[in-house]
Amino acid sequence: MSTISLLNSIIGPVMRGPSSSHSAAPYFLGKTIQQLAVCEGDKIVGVEIAFDPGGSFAQVYTNQGSDEGFAAGLVGEEINSPSYRHALPNLLKGQPFPLKINIRQLEVADHPNRVEIAVSVEDREGIRRQECFKGLSIGGGMFKVDGLDGYEIDVSGSDYMLLVECGNNVVPEQFLSGEKLQAHTRQSPDKNTQLIEIKSPYPFSHDAPFIQEILDQSTRVRSCAPVQFPVRDEASLFASSADLLEQASINGSLADLALSLEAKRLGLSQSEARKAFADRLDIMIEAVHSGLALTKDSSSMKFLEPGAKRVAAADPVEVIGSPFLQGAISASLGVMDANANRGVVVAAPTAGSSGIVPGTLYSLQQQGIDRERIIDALQVTALIGAVFAEHGSFAAETGGCSVETGGCSVETGASAAMMSAGLVHLFGGSAQQAFSAASLCLMNTLGLVCDPVGGEVEIPCHARNIAGISHTQSAAVASLSGFDAVLPFDEMVVSTQKVGKQMHSDLRCTARGGCAATPTACDLCG
Repeated sequence: MSTISLLNSIIGPVMRGPSSSHSAAPYFLGKTIQQLAVCEGDKIVGVEIAFDPGGSFAQVYTNQGSDEGFAAGLVGEEINSPSYRHALPNLLKGQPFPLKINIRQLEVADHPNRVEIAVSVEDREGIRRQECFKGLSIGGGMFKVDGLDGYEIDVSGSDYMLLVECGNNVVPEQFLSGEKLQAHTRQSPDKNTQLIEIKSPYPFSHDAPFIQEILDQSTRVRSCAPVQFPVRDEASLFASSADLLEQASINGSLADLALSLEAKRLGLSQSEARKAFADRLDIMIEAVHSGLALTKDSSSMKFLEPGAKRVAAADPVEVIGSPFLQGAISASLGVMDANANRGVVVAAPTAGSSGIVPGTLYSLQQQGIDRERIIDALQVTALIGAVFAEHGSFAAETGGCSVETGGCSVETGASAAMMSAGLVHLFGGSAQQAFSAASLCLMNTLGLVCDPVGGEVEIPCHARNIAGISHTQSAAVASLSGFDAVLPFDEMVVSTQKVGKQMHSDLRCTARGGCAATPTACDLCG
């Protein structure tokens, strides 16, 4: 079973910068918890968010906008709303309810991106209760809510869900007979009550007979909607490059295969899926424009000045320069500048690597490449990323608490690998050459550390995206010219994950090693 989606998980989510793990996931966690906490007639009257002192959130929640994300989600703001960034200061003033953020030892601290959220709720009769949620960010904007008032739950934002609290005498099959729904029963810690999780890829109809039966037999029914496209087919679609190569040889190109598999995953027609890819491209291009429009006065970056416009306007470097390379570097910096200023970007596959794919595609557009061909390249890019995701994580911080296991190799390394395959496809290479180019990129970034200065997604993140642009193009050219990576892509993905786990924790997104520990970096951070 798998819920990996090209649009949701690889060239998505659409998010506010600067971090997919620490900005996007907190927003989705807050939005989902707000829906689960409030039933009809209820209102939130207070929230406490708690981070473990040994986790990543405690170190970066202000620098990387985790507090803004949680706040905007908890009040129901949309990602692109002008009011998104007003939510946090309003909540800190008690409007529409007070928000407190505490650093304390969590009951369960099994992940560096673990959070506990206590929500005080008042019902229509003025009676108050407290809802205690546990959740975590798992990389690339993906998240889980896995605890509610002692119940173990499994909410990941990929389905429409009902959480039914009821007595132990209630049997789900009694009211779900004939319904094509997934139901899981969770026992309360004291074994006196149960919670039934009901998942559906489609919205629940209030007129459905089983809804009334649920209401009659429950003490409380909670609901939440998916945060992205609902997943309607959980088959394992992206298990290996070998499998996809075989399918592509039978069913057409990698671009066609990507479109077909994503349409299947999301229950869309191929024309609907194609439009979704086109829309995602447009958001990427808009992020480039947003970054190019930034000035020193309008930017809120801590260490860097906006550099995209300057690179775009510079005279081409003789001999070694090219309009395509320079344009891609400029555009990638534009996205990273927008991301660092907490603008709307596409995690591709993460926010820290969000410049490589749109930078390359924007430069192709500037060179006059047909839009339909660019969308094809984007589909292939996402498909290669899905194979990576099936074998591991895009998070620079995953695993046991303070044992962060990815490094930048799973962010800019993965992004360059994805985009290099897209370029190979665009310029007529075979499916095998596309995966070979992707493998080359992973070889060249194996063991690349994650070491953001001051916890900001600026230094060396902008530079790593520039390097990713170069890796993308050099690997594509080498592969198209007949160079064989020899080592299969699947094996390089596994090796990337293994090497990441061997890194010291100071080199895995903790801002304690590498670039972050240089004397100049320490001086910059005070």
